[in-house]
Amino acid sequence: MFKKIAVVLITRYPKWRAGKGSINNTDKVRGDLALKTIEEALKLGCSVILADYGSSKPFKKELSSIQNLIVTHRRSSKRSKGRRLAIKTAVKIPGIEAVVLTEAEKVSLITDCLNQVVAPIIQGKADIVIPKRNENLFKETYPFYMYESEIEGNETFNEELKSHKLISPDQSFDMFFGPRVFANNKKITSLFLKEYTFKVDHMAFPKWYFDAEDLSNTNFFPAVSALRKGYKVVSVEVPFKYPHSQKLNEEGKNKHRFEEKRKMQRISITIELLHFVSYLENYKGVRVKLNS
Repeated sequence: MFKKIAVVLITRYPKWRAGKGSINNTDKVRGDLALKTIEEALKLGCSVILADYGSSKPFKKELSSIQNLIVTHRRSSKRSKGRRLAIKTAVKIPGIEAVVLTEAEKVSLITDCLNQVVAPIIQGKADIVIPKRNENLFKETYPFYMYESEIEGNETFNEELKSHKLISPDQSFDMFFGPRVFANNKKITSLFLKEYTFKVDHMAFPKWYFDAEDLSNTNFFPAVSALRKGYKVVSVEVPFKYPHSQKLNEEGKNKHRFEEKRKMQRISITIELLHFVSYLENYKGVRVKLNS
């Protein structure tokens, strides 16, 4: 089954160096995890497609030494642009039935959860799978501030989906868990290749704060569009464990920066959702436009 799977990743680790490194070096911690994710996915027989931007020469050299890894080099730092580039490559590989879009550091998704999240796609029971973290492992393995932030983000996101009748009152998704798994057919892959932008007016809607090309275009809008179109979007609980080294890094000397980052992401993603749902419902004066 794993030969039918393409794992899509993006990387950006400008401060990564080979050998041992400090737990406070975020690029080193995350880069090492990314290499482990790649290793585990290739070991299973998956195709792995990676779009890198601005990583250090040692990291790029490490990537070039990995047999069967498909590496592209993106020209933009925007995460959604990199993911689209990798997705376009992945869907052209003969025999691929399911695409796993995930953060490169999520080793446990490959080692502990892959079969569960791809099975509904391979079996034709789902168009998109949104993995749901086991509650106990979520609380135990994540930094607590991140756990709290993402619980709150999920509650707000799901309430918005319910208010627009995109999901039933008893449904919910772990939307703030990044991985998405989707069927390799044009009606679904096209949702992940669309580029939306926001019309900005400086102080009222600052471009630096709201940018669909950061996360929403590939992690959030495709699933919302699929729900709107009536495609089969399902939730599958998985025993995902947050990497211990990443937790230590994010609870270390840069903890405050990570806390602020999570807060900003939660706010921007939620507001972007409000505008996107208005766009789907053809409200006048919406700030969202489709570029491609």
